[in-house]
Amino acid sequence: MDVPVRFIDSIINNPLLMQFLVHRWFFLLEYDPRLDQLRVYDTRSRTLETLDAYLGSEKPEHATIFAEDRWKMRALLTGELYGPLEMRFVSPEGVYYSREVDARPVEDPARGTLYVGYAKDITDQKNQTQELLEQARHDSLTQLYNNRTGKELIDRYLQAKDPYASCGMLVIDLDFFKNVNDRYGHLFGDKVLQEFARMLHTLFRSSDILVRFGGDEFVVFLKDIPNTTLLQKTRQLSESVQQVKFWENDYRMTCSIGACFLPENTAGYSFDQLFENADWALYQAKQNGRNQYVFCDNLRRYAQAVPAAPETADIDARYLHNDLISTAFELFEKNNSFETAIPLFLKIVGIRLQLDRITIVDTCIRERSVSRQFQWTSPHAEPVPLNGNSFTKEDFLTLFHSYDEYGTTVLQADNMGMYSPQERALLMQGGAQTVVYAAMYGEGEYQGAIAYVVCGSKRYWTPQNRRELGEITKIINAYLSKHLAVNDVSRGMTSAPEFDRLTGLLAFTRFKEEVSHKIIGGYAEGYQIFYCDFENFKYFNEKYSYATGDQLLKEFSDFLIEAARHWGECYLCRVVGDQFVLYLSCRDEKGPLHYADTLCRRFEQYQAQHYPEVRLRVRMGVYAIEPGCLSASAAIDKANFARKQVHSNTRVSAVQFDKKLEVKQTLTGELLSGLPQALENGEFKLYLQPKFSPKDLSVIGAEALTRWIKPDGTVVYPDQFIPILESTGHIVELDLYIFEQVARFLQRNAQAGHRLLPIAVNVSAVLAREDAPTQEYSEILEKHNISARMLEIELTETAVVSEYDRVKRLLSSFQRDGMQTSLDDFGAGSSLLNNIVDIPVNTIKLDKLFLTRCSSNARGTDFLREVVHLVKRLGYNVICEGIETEEQVQLLRSLDCDGAQGFWFSKAIPAEEFERRYLCD
Repeated sequence: MDVPVRFIDSIINNPLLMQFLVHRWFFLLEYDPRLDQLRVYDTRSRTLETLDAYLGSEKPEHATIFAEDRWKMRALLTGELYGPLEMRFVSPEGVYYSREVDARPVEDPARGTLYVGYAKDITDQKNQTQELLEQARHDSLTQLYNNRTGKELIDRYLQAKDPYASCGMLVIDLDFFKNVNDRYGHLFGDKVLQEFARMLHTLFRSSDILVRFGGDEFVVFLKDIPNTTLLQKTRQLSESVQQVKFWENDYRMTCSIGACFLPENTAGYSFDQLFENADWALYQAKQNGRNQYVFCDNLRRYAQAVPAAPETADIDARYLHNDLISTAFELFEKNNSFETAIPLFLKIVGIRLQLDRITIVDTCIRERSVSRQFQWTSPHAEPVPLNGNSFTKEDFLTLFHSYDEYGTTVLQADNMGMYSPQERALLMQGGAQTVVYAAMYGEGEYQGAIAYVVCGSKRYWTPQNRRELGEITKIINAYLSKHLAVNDVSRGMTSAPEFDRLTGLLAFTRFKEEVSHKIIGGYAEGYQIFYCDFENFKYFNEKYSYATGDQLLKEFSDFLIEAARHWGECYLCRVVGDQFVLYLSCRDEKGPLHYADTLCRRFEQYQAQHYPEVRLRVRMGVYAIEPGCLSASAAIDKANFARKQVHSNTRVSAVQFDKKLEVKQTLTGELLSGLPQALENGEFKLYLQPKFSPKDLSVIGAEALTRWIKPDGTVVYPDQFIPILESTGHIVELDLYIFEQVARFLQRNAQAGHRLLPIAVNVSAVLAREDAPTQEYSEILEKHNISARMLEIELTETAVVSEYDRVKRLLSSFQRDGMQTSLDDFGAGSSLLNNIVDIPVNTIKLDKLFLTRCSSNARGTDFLREVVHLVKRLGYNVICEGIETEEQVQLLRSLDCDGAQGFWFSKAIPAEEFERRYLCD
């Protein structure tokens, strides 16, 4: 018998040795390199298997060793490595296990070198070791990661994170947990912590990192999630905690949460920095009363301190190898001065990307001019001037619409036919062959671009290259904006928050920037802006408390997130207070207006169930982004303007911006910005509509009206501009202006010896709401030497009803000054019958619609007659408006009305014409 067999036999035939091997779960091995054959003997001295062509075959039955570990077996059986070695195996049933394997060469004169050894099962030993390691990594009470391990895992993720991935961190405290231990004992306190940990496991993904940071403080780190998901998870956690119940007592668990979101394209942050930001938000939640969540509104609220920057004369070697985004953050954060950091960083970018010139270009769209802010040039290129250069609107739009999804556009010198010769010279200055322009935005508006120039030869840029340049430009622009901002922002913080502290949605400035990128890049086709708020939200706060109001705003933000998610890519933000704005592509078959109205009503139903004592109405304006829209601000303004057209006295909850509203918006802008100048220029002309006596058709007075006649001859009627001025409060200025025009008119006719008639002037209820004195009106009369009895002040019935007490004081003030007062549009809408006995007016003017409805049948005519007689018996004069037919005139005569006006008598005419017709004789 040859040596190897005798060697194996000597082991197998040794009872004591075999008993030891069986107890230790050893398998004996014999490998013959010459035959490439492996024999395995089990612990009962039997040949378990014989494997031929063992090292030279890839047969499945030979692949019980993990593929990654087969090299170990090969090296062991060829003498390249010495054991014992650990190897991983898998059984045919799919069970994983570990073995320790060793083999030694045994020389045989006849068969050469044989390898004899053993394989020992160490699965239990490995599992025990792993369990010990896991115990060392986890908190013994909650089985969550402990403080040290959690920090390591989160830092490891942040260091290796894809720059285009986003993540979030929650720092959580159980509210008043010390009281739990003091009142119910530490054993129950431990149970509370365990229940909370179990709940975290059910709410969050297995990939998320759950940490017991210490005591009752926990950290949840969510990998690769959008901001909206972080918001939903935070809200879900806050609500779920309150549902946990304990059978032992009546304890109800609540928690306070601080949330921090790290958006995509953001690098260079560590666990400590994110924790400090989230912990700041947690502190705010506690300060606000606990049992709530607060979002950190500014990622750079806590920034890691770093030493001063190196001298710009020498570039640190690592800057030439690190990724440019991380380098940008480090350089701008290291330096105390933007002027110091920007030349160095531009130089690094130029060297790394082999550019000839980089220019930061400021663009003024209104003046259509460009100027140079900063520039770096290589030794082979010359700097180029930009100051004073101008461009045309057409060329700008061509460049503007060429920006891609990264905010970049690549221009080649041999393909510039779409631009004018002047623009080609401007865009490709200094011998440029290829230029990448990367857009910059500030406050949602286009501010300019950074030009990355290659002069020597044409270069092609991959999407990845352009994406990197787009991100670099965003970083430069952020720090440039901070540098230029005129405020006292603390060093290391951006000039504006990135997220809303209450809801966690995007901050308004960030929202405008993101949406502007889409609009300017030409990716907003089919998208809409939805602008919404709550009607009379102030009353809700007063009724339920401001804390409850904040909670409702959080619930509404979650409602909008769920609604918007259905349509794919979207942006949401809270503008201010209870105002929210959304950017999404609504593909509702009935249109975005129907969708907006549905959203409003759905949330109103939810609100009515939870807060039944207050009817809280949602109002929404919709703007479908058009190809000609050039900025997010313009789109948002249009949606907001549409929202303002939702009136409280209608059932309509949403309005869409259209051509009619566009005209009204333009008019509103002209009024708000140009009213003082228009008044000074006399563009608001005085018109007078005569009042007649129904008995003899003699003229007994007039009502002052106005027309806005622009310098180009366009006539704008009161129904177009009066509502705008009333909604903005500027109607007070126009009322006072018309009153003075009437006083001048009367003064002029008095001086000419003409007949004088009393004139009624409309005054808005806005004057009553402002509690403004009537002294200015009296001063105008005194200035023009006009008797107060020649002026009559008119207010509408609706205005009197809505502001009765204030209007009553206002009318009384006018009467004390000697002026007549009248109630206009009586019977048109809201009823004043319950106050008519003591309202301080001299005349009641019946509205046209009231008169028309009542005169349509005999019963109505009888009712009208009784109303007129009642009003006259109370001592008021009665005038009827809107008289258009002979029949109405005869009716007024039979009713014994004091006066009438309407188109049957005369329309409103210019004051000069009124003077010629009725005063000169």
